[in-house]
Amino acid sequence: MNFGIIGYGYTGQQHARGLLSISGMHLTAIAENDTSRTAEVKTKVYLDYRDLLCDSSIQAVTICLPHFLHEQVTVDALSAGKHVLVEKPLAISVAAGERLCRLAEQVSRVLMVEMTHRFMPPVVQARQFVQSGKLGRILAVTETLFENVGLFGGLPSWMFSTEKAGGGAGLTSGIHLLDHVAWITGQSLSLHAARFGYSQALGDIEDTAAFFLTSNQGLPVHITLGWRSQGKSLEGELCCHGSQGTLHINCWEGWRLETGSESQQGLCFEEQTSISERALVGMTSALKEFVAAIRECRRPNPSPEESLVSQRLIEQAYELAKGH
Repeated sequence: MNFGIIGYGYTGQQHARGLLSISGMHLTAIAENDTSRTAEVKTKVYLDYRDLLCDSSIQAVTICLPHFLHEQVTVDALSAGKHVLVEKPLAISVAAGERLCRLAEQVSRVLMVEMTHRFMPPVVQARQFVQSGKLGRILAVTETLFENVGLFGGLPSWMFSTEKAGGGAGLTSGIHLLDHVAWITGQSLSLHAARFGYSQALGDIEDTAAFFLTSNQGLPVHITLGWRSQGKSLEGELCCHGSQGTLHINCWEGWRLETGSESQQGLCFEEQTSISERALVGMTSALKEFVAAIRECRRPNPSPEESLVSQRLIEQAYELAKGH
């Protein structure tokens, strides 16, 4: 299967590494208008993504561009007959994402959002523990995540603009957390309150966010996250508190299960691997699911509509926060 990558910043380069590790995948071309990023690339390079889409040998593309460009480029790719994997969020708004879902159905092409956390080994293991009943009945879920803005090579300037990014930490990082909490517990979430902080003056976007939710089974869920310009590069923990014990999950390291007087733990990555290398594990697994969905002529898991569920909650949170 021949692939094209549109956008060759940090994420596009990670996609290239992931694709090259999958048997039968061929990276045919890259579209990138910053020539410094492609100076050492050996595959074909287009300055305009529309020229890449005209290449009839390419069957699928991954889109790794600023959020505000997702909709138009995805429309063009689907209309050109390509299967499309888009970095989250699917589009800058839920309404735009819904339009893309309808178009993918109309042209019978696979559309998927790259939700890295769904495929990270500690998160996969956490879902298995919860679904197996090892924790008993889940009573509450709490999660915190704080990351340095210099992580993954530093955030690009467009991510500090609401107009171009759609939001700050609440959207870009929060979409992962809301999604994997719902997926791990197998319960849908409803938003009750949200708060956002702007204390670090990172453009006009929020640098901290808190979501207060309940599940369809009455489960209380509290999520706090943020970006910071100093301090540890990445720290956080997801805790599922059950009637028979508590499960602690660090998406980037491993898990610890405490039931009664017993404690089990598992590390999912070798200590010397970098955060980028660990993230690549999740990205590569997502790419494999995308490829499998194309080959098997089926919808991907998660579906693009499912990826919009968390984004819809975040849009509700922004609206709620305007009244406070």
